[in-house]
Amino acid sequence: MKYNSIKLFSILISIAILICLYSCGSGKVSNQQENNSVTQDSVPKEKSVHHFDKTLVNKTISRINSYSSDTTQSYEIYLPSDYDTVKSFPLILFFDAHARGKLPLKKYQSLAEKYHFVFIGSNNSRNGFPITESQNIANSILKDALIRLNINPKLVFASGFSGGSKVACNFGFNCSSVRGVIGCAAPFTEQLSAVMIAPDIFLLSGNEDFNMAGMVQADMALKEAGFNHQLFVFDGKHDWPDEKYFEYGMQWIQQNAVTKNVMSNKYLKVSTPDFNSWKETHVADADMLAREMNDEQEFGKQFTVADISYWKEKISYLQKSKTSKQNFALKKLCARELNYISMMGFVYSESALNQNNLPAAKHFLEIYESADATNPDVWYLKAIYFSKSGDINSAFVSLKKSAQLGFADINKLKNENSFLSIQNENGFQESIFLPVLKNANKE
Repeated sequence: MKYNSIKLFSILISIAILICLYSCGSGKVSNQQENNSVTQDSVPKEKSVHHFDKTLVNKTISRINSYSSDTTQSYEIYLPSDYDTVKSFPLILFFDAHARGKLPLKKYQSLAEKYHFVFIGSNNSRNGFPITESQNIANSILKDALIRLNINPKLVFASGFSGGSKVACNFGFNCSSVRGVIGCAAPFTEQLSAVMIAPDIFLLSGNEDFNMAGMVQADMALKEAGFNHQLFVFDGKHDWPDEKYFEYGMQWIQQNAVTKNVMSNKYLKVSTPDFNSWKETHVADADMLAREMNDEQEFGKQFTVADISYWKEKISYLQKSKTSKQNFALKKLCARELNYISMMGFVYSESALNQNNLPAAKHFLEIYESADATNPDVWYLKAIYFSKSGDINSAFVSLKKSAQLGFADINKLKNENSFLSIQNENGFQESIFLPVLKNANKE
């Protein structure tokens, strides 16, 4: 029997996608291996892999809800303006620490256009999930994307922020379809000696990020393990990097794909930055980094036992040091340590409130506020504390201040049972709910 060209093209595309689908979670295989084993149940039987979804609108962030039997699952998708179902496109799958699937898509939308990538952001993977659950979410989204969209199965990448960076790295270490990872603001946790799949790894860290020292250590571990890797440190805190820095990561992963002859350099007509230029100014020497790691361990030991006077003295010293005229690296070290205390303040305060341990929550919140008084999460958690303590007026004032400072998690606000009484207060909609909704839409 003779096949016409259209049928032959469909068969070839189907085979390529099937290979990609079966490579995720099916055992540890090198990322360089092109032929992977397959199983019968990796593709939903009710859907043909070469009938791509033609209803999605280009240049618009759309929500996909119907990719899983679990109706609570969804993801956001951005298609570049030239997307169509005839040719295949590279993909970056994003994981945010707070399940903000739309945030990185909006932040890096112009990069999707510039380099002609499809972007997808998970609305479910978040900090606190078991890594196996996040891995299942990632596998499900990728499987659906490869069926729904014309994605080049050889050009699948992952990226994440904070806990989402750990998810992206874990996904890359366990799914041979993932060619490269851009990990932002947190190092991976895997023991590299036990990792058999070796994607390209590009790490991004702010020089005031409390995870920076860990990122430097992770970069050294990647070097020792023989990975193709790169670390870039920029001026910034613990957050998704600015667009120009994330573009460095996109350039790097594409250059590697071009080198391996799986991607054209058609859209890489830009000057390549010196990825190692940061080393002279952004990172302290080994002794200073060792001091930072030791200080953070000591902070962890003291956080539940030291009184508030200890913390106020420590925080005051760090706040003065980070703005003094001492050397740049030491100033940034002090800023990172201050941010580390802030991070612990959030974690311990939230945990104490969840356990209704109000005396402990009060103590931790006092440390948190001392370290990071302009952080909207401080005032959001203080509002929960006051509400649980029966001080409705203080809860309302704290929640209003949180909204003014930029609190943007509208779902968290809606679902917090402690605020049921506050919602009946005059001005709640105008001074709290609507500003938080506005902040969320900005993200």
